[in-house]
Amino acid sequence: MGSRSFGANGSGKSSLIDAMAFMSRFVRMSFRNEAGQGIDVDPFLFHSEWRERPSEFEAIFIHEETLYQYGFAISHERVVDEWLFARPKSTGRQRQLFTRSYDVQTDSYEWDISSVHLKGERDSWRSQTRPDALFLSTAVQLNAKGLSGAYEWLVLMLRTLKAPDSRQLDYTERRFGEEGWKTRIIEFLKATDVAVSDIRVTEAKVLDNDEIPGPIRDLIRNDNPDAKHYSIDFMRHDEQKRLMPLPFVEESTGTQNLFGLAGPVLDVLDNGFTLIVDELNSGLHPLAFQHLIGLFCDPNLNTRNAQLIFTTHDSSLLDSDCIGRDQIWIVEKGRDLAAELIPLTDFKPRQDAAGFQKRYLQGRFGGVPRLTA
Repeated sequence: MGSRSFGANGSGKSSLIDAMAFMSRFVRMSFRNEAGQGIDVDPFLFHSEWRERPSEFEAIFIHEETLYQYGFAISHERVVDEWLFARPKSTGRQRQLFTRSYDVQTDSYEWDISSVHLKGERDSWRSQTRPDALFLSTAVQLNAKGLSGAYEWLVLMLRTLKAPDSRQLDYTERRFGEEGWKTRIIEFLKATDVAVSDIRVTEAKVLDNDEIPGPIRDLIRNDNPDAKHYSIDFMRHDEQKRLMPLPFVEESTGTQNLFGLAGPVLDVLDNGFTLIVDELNSGLHPLAFQHLIGLFCDPNLNTRNAQLIFTTHDSSLLDSDCIGRDQIWIVEKGRDLAAELIPLTDFKPRQDAAGFQKRYLQGRFGGVPRLTA
């Protein structure tokens, strides 16, 4: 099913999602980025020492019955450290696939690449890895098959969204024209009590719009002349049973968000991916929100074991039968303004009738705003 995090405004929940998105994006793009352009990473700004330290990212995940531990530390100029370990279920033994560490004294890297578990042109992979690029990203592009599993999960199977997010709307629009997807998206909306009889999506080239100013038109023509624009109308029956269109922009925020989420959610459920969404409940009715989560809890619907990770302010989920205590994390900001993740399992359950939601709102677990009159 997955995990969810609760916390006050500004507690750091969104920063957690941003970090996951950056990690996936950097693994995908660092090999392709231009040499010397620097690494666009945002360090922790509220501590003078930490501002100068490398930012560290690490993920532990299971893919194809192998437990991976992958991470890297980076500055604006270079990758400082990078490592990958794997523990196949078949052996239960951890393997070091590679480590890489920058030595300031010698201005060079110390490498340890497994000759046993990584077959291929290891010296070539290493020599072609730039200081500002990841070895994982580079080696996979050079056909390092032994690293493809970790790369595949981080780049293809890890999906991040910030709601509301134009990317999720674009994705749903693109899938809408594929066979069977229109019906699935409409059924998805109806299941959350969105009254819609049909949806009409019209595709056109952006450059066909005569209202686009000349300078912007030139930019589009140079950058992406085939860019598409989608016009969406939700169709409903009037009192005379005629189908009447309502432009998408006039729909409620909740309906717009549900339509945007439909594509990513259905795709993740189909393929067993991991979907990470910031403020998943944005604009949604609590019952629609719980229905959305229930899709991942139901083994008859989530047959590929897709995972949903999200942040929310909706504390009613703390007492949900669908979600276990081990799946809930509280985000609390300390005096140094750094965010800390605290699992709900750190707090012992009580035997009285007070549920977790009531105790959370009372501030028993942290992660709530400190309000003053």
